[in-house]
Amino acid sequence: MSDNHQSAKGPADLAYQLDDFTDGWREAPPVMLLHGIAESARAFNGWVPHLARHYSVIRPDLRGHGNSPSVPPGTTLTVAQLADDIERLVERLGSKRIHVVGAKLGAQVALELAQREVPWMATLTLAGVLISPAGALGKWMPQWHQLVDEHGVEGWARATMPGRMGSALTEAGNEWWIRYMGTTQSDTVKACFRLIEASGEPARLDRIPCPTQIIAAVKPPTAGASFSQQPALTEVNRWAARIPRARVVELEADSYHIAATHPDACAAMTAAFIKEQTT
Repeated sequence: MSDNHQSAKGPADLAYQLDDFTDGWREAPPVMLLHGIAESARAFNGWVPHLARHYSVIRPDLRGHGNSPSVPPGTTLTVAQLADDIERLVERLGSKRIHVVGAKLGAQVALELAQREVPWMATLTLAGVLISPAGALGKWMPQWHQLVDEHGVEGWARATMPGRMGSALTEAGNEWWIRYMGTTQSDTVKACFRLIEASGEPARLDRIPCPTQIIAAVKPPTAGASFSQQPALTEVNRWAARIPRARVVELEADSYHIAATHPDACAAMTAAFIKEQTT
C-alpha cells in the first residue's frame, strides 16, 4: 500500500437532492441529511416520507460519492475538507438555519461543523456514529484495504456488512446494500479509509452550541458478526456528556448503521426532536 497520497484541493461543489412536499403557503424549515462511506443521497430514501411533508429535505452526495465530483487516485481526504464542501453548499443554497442529521461518515462531518459553531446549524442529530473512527476501526484498515484491492468495493461491503447492519435486515435487504455500496469508486473508499485512520475523538465537543440528539442502538451486537462496529451505550454516554445540550435516546437495535436498518424509527425520532426544539 503506497504512502504517496495527494491532498484534496479546495472545497468541491456537491450534487444534492431536494425533497419538499410541504404546503406552498407554509414555512418549510430545511433539514440536511449527511450519509456514510460508499453511499449517496439515496441512503436516506426511507427517511424522506417522514420528513419531507413538513421540512425541505436536502440530501447532498459527499465528495467522491453519487453525482458529486470524483476523488482522484491516491487522494487523502479529511473530515475538515468534507465539512468545507458542506459550508460551500449552504452558501450556495442561501439557507440561514438548517437542521443537520449525520450518519457514520456524515456524523463526523456534522460534528466538525457543529464544533465550528456555524451559525446556520439549528439542531444536530447523530444516527450511527463512532466518536473515534481511528480507535474503533483503525485495526481493520490494512485488512479493509486488502479486501478492496482483491475483491473490489462490493467484496469489502459484503465482508463487513454483518458488523454494520446486525440482524435487522432481511437477506434481500443486506444484498441490496452490498450491491448499492459496491457501486462506489474504489479510490473514494480508499480515501475514506485513510480519513478513518487519521480521525480520533474530536477535541471540541464542549463547544457545540446547538441542541444535539444522539440515537444509540442498545441491543447487544450480533454474536460472531465479523467487523462489529456497534459502540457500547456506556461509550456513547461518555462522550455525549461533553456536549452541553446533548441527549441520548435509545433504540432497540443491534446495528451500527441504524439510519439504514431502522429508517422509520430514526426519522420519527428526528422529526420529534426538531419539532420540540422549534415550538
